[in-house]
Amino acid sequence: MELTIGLLALLLLLAVWLAWRQVNVEREIRRVAEAPPASLQLLQREVQALRSGVDERLREHVQQTGELSRRIGLLQKATENVESLGDGLGELQKILQPPQLRGAFGERLLEETLADMLPRDRFRLQYTYSTSGVRVDAVILLGDERLLPVDSKFPLDNFRRYVELRGCGSPDAETARRGFVRDVRGHVDDVSAKYIVPDEGTLDVAFMYIASESVFHEVAIAPLDEDGRCLAEYAQKKRVVPVSPNTLHAYLTVVRMGLKGFQLQESAREVLQHLSHLQSDVETLRSGLDTALKQARHSLANLSDVDAALGRVEGRLAGVTSGAVLEGR
Repeated sequence: MELTIGLLALLLLLAVWLAWRQVNVEREIRRVAEAPPASLQLLQREVQALRSGVDERLREHVQQTGELSRRIGLLQKATENVESLGDGLGELQKILQPPQLRGAFGERLLEETLADMLPRDRFRLQYTYSTSGVRVDAVILLGDERLLPVDSKFPLDNFRRYVELRGCGSPDAETARRGFVRDVRGHVDDVSAKYIVPDEGTLDVAFMYIASESVFHEVAIAPLDEDGRCLAEYAQKKRVVPVSPNTLHAYLTVVRMGLKGFQLQESAREVLQHLSHLQSDVETLRSGLDTALKQARHSLANLSDVDAALGRVEGRLAGVTSGAVLEGR
């Protein structure tokens, strides 16, 4: 609105200046009307050139004013869109105000990240432990079939209160910060105690997913006590790793590379197993062939003996037959 008023004021000043200029030109024309003809013609040409210049300047100003008006319109439209977006974000913030809905929102973000980064058979959502019946938001199935638990239920009430009080300079901001630290510490204890269960096949570590980068940053630097320890150090001692959307993406990239290496290792193991089976089959065939050759050699020797015996019988038979013939004569 202020830009529009400024534009109208600029146009008004331009119109006043042009009117004043026109009056001065007409006054100059009347003054030289009684001048000699040669001087009058010269002045007329100068006036004509001046008018042409004024007209050209006026056209340029009109074009620039039109372009300025167009850009102001675009700026106003963009401003309206930003205001609409702000209203929408405000509504979203109200919608996510209840803890249950905030938790569902965090779980949804976690699910989308896992689905984008890992094969579907390499993670489970709402996984239930067999012995305790405890349900964790997600587990990542590693190459050795070990489980990496991931929790996404992060407390935000005191953090939001802390940010609001800090923004307005309230002395209660420090109290809210202590409440936030206390909430995070308690949540770290819960994640460590409930989800790190080696007997269930889990690793000796768990991820604590924080869906907001600003909250994750606060957790990373927030002091825990007067000794200078921070929440991240406390979580590390509890074998809990705080992760944000960005850091989880980096961790999952490493996990995915490890899974590919494991798949190559499994493929190589399968090839070796097939080669081992093939070698066993070859050895079986070799043994059968050797046995068959031995039997064939034995059979050949027997055939040679039979052939020799048959030859001897045939010789004797021939001798007997020829003796009988001679006696008959």
